[in-house]
Amino acid sequence: MKKRSKTTEQHELTESPQEQTEKLREKKDKRRKIKTESDDNLQTHTAKKKRRKLDNEGETSVMDDGVSNQHEAQTQELQCSREETYSKRKKKREKLKQTNREDMTKEEQTEIKTEHGEEPNTRDEESDPPGVVIGTRKRASNDETMVDSKSLDELNEFCPKITLESRSVQDINKMIRYDLPRFKEFRKQGIALRHGRFSEAENKRLRQNVSDFLALTQVNDAIRLFHPKRFPNKAKKLAKLKRKYRFFERIAEGIPRPCHDVFTRGTKIYDDKNYKGNFTEEEEKSLLKYHRRYGKHWQKISVKTDRSSYSLEKRFSHLSKIKGPWTTKEVQRLLRAVRDHVVSVLKSANPKKKRPKRVSREILYQKLPWTTIAKQVKTRCWTKCRDKWMSILATRMSSGITFKGRMAQEAKIRLIKAMYEMHVEDVVDVDWEDLTAVFGDVPPAYAQLRWRHLKARYVPDWKNKCFGEIVSFLYEKTLPGLLLKCEYRDDSNLKLEQRQRFRLSRIFQDINEEDCCDSDEETGQQESNSLT
Repeated sequence: MKKRSKTTEQHELTESPQEQTEKLREKKDKRRKIKTESDDNLQTHTAKKKRRKLDNEGETSVMDDGVSNQHEAQTQELQCSREETYSKRKKKREKLKQTNREDMTKEEQTEIKTEHGEEPNTRDEESDPPGVVIGTRKRASNDETMVDSKSLDELNEFCPKITLESRSVQDINKMIRYDLPRFKEFRKQGIALRHGRFSEAENKRLRQNVSDFLALTQVNDAIRLFHPKRFPNKAKKLAKLKRKYRFFERIAEGIPRPCHDVFTRGTKIYDDKNYKGNFTEEEEKSLLKYHRRYGKHWQKISVKTDRSSYSLEKRFSHLSKIKGPWTTKEVQRLLRAVRDHVVSVLKSANPKKKRPKRVSREILYQKLPWTTIAKQVKTRCWTKCRDKWMSILATRMSSGITFKGRMAQEAKIRLIKAMYEMHVEDVVDVDWEDLTAVFGDVPPAYAQLRWRHLKARYVPDWKNKCFGEIVSFLYEKTLPGLLLKCEYRDDSNLKLEQRQRFRLSRIFQDINEEDCCDSDEETGQQESNSLT
């Protein structure tokens, strides 16, 4: 309350009782008028402020019961309306979040698959990718934590590696719900499940399935289906169409693989930023610049460079390491890294054996952890480490025998004949392990290398020919000339004897522990020189 001045108080004391009564009546009329305006304008922010002010000053005591009750009812009605609006908005937000979670798909998954060895971790999270949400029927609840043991056993008949340790419960339940019925149907038709690289026939069927889906939904471009995050304004509409027409199941029709693998393949095929040829010098500089800024967030770099995240990551793995001939210390680190892995595998298989002396041929080149090995080598990417080890292994398994002169010609003849007798229509179906017997004690990578050199040398325009055409050309056009040139005797037995086990001391015979480690300064200097 404001303090009244002394002169005002003296003036009031000198007023007559009639004048004082008249002033009190005027004050009451003024208060009543203010209260009436407050009731009429209760919805406005200004009226509410006035109301609070009057309440604080104790003026509400003069309000009659009717006005007070009316104000209370209107206030309660407004409160209920606000709560209802807030509840609706909250439900809408939760529904939108749930829809986004269900429609979210994994677009950046896996690094380039190796034909012999492990598949390194990739993408921004540097971890194995989560399963893609597949199917369009009712989703399993997020709190689903149980897997039907009988269904899991049936799934393991088709995919033995699917276990609760290797996959999440939610991913396994999705495979049981959507893939298991497909797998059973393929088995009835006598079709075995396929793994590894996609064949030309599978790629063709995938493109046809996607084309049919586009025609059904009237979507203009398949990139919108496989990369919806690039079209944020259309994401909701695309998600509804994919759910309605069972996108993940339709694109996998007729392809004996899990829906997840088919979708992953589609993300690579239908990516306008992929398969754009070799990187220019300017693009490599931009890649290094953005990597310093964003690190391994390949999706962000993809937006800046207009290249796919797959190609960016693969190219960076080569740019960030030194090039040229291998030094002695690099070879020594590679040999020790591979040896340590082989010994650990042998010890885990036979814990009681302290010093394993022999190793089977498959352990030397199958499922090697190339990412881990490359980290121990420090200065080379995992693909270079793999290629170098396979060349070393081919020499040591075969005791240094080199195919030159007549031996080389005979090896070519046996390889062409063996490939022709396989009657294979696609290169992904070739059993390279079986073809190693053409050369003797060598790893499958050596047979693959010899085949690439053979077709590149003798088959004109081989890149534009299918696998069957290449084999037929070599057998019909090239083979007769090779037979005449080296006077090859017709021997029905195309395979040579192979050893199944090798002594560790023979394969890893020249490891010098002192040469296995470079100093940190030396390694850092090598890497910095490679980036400049």
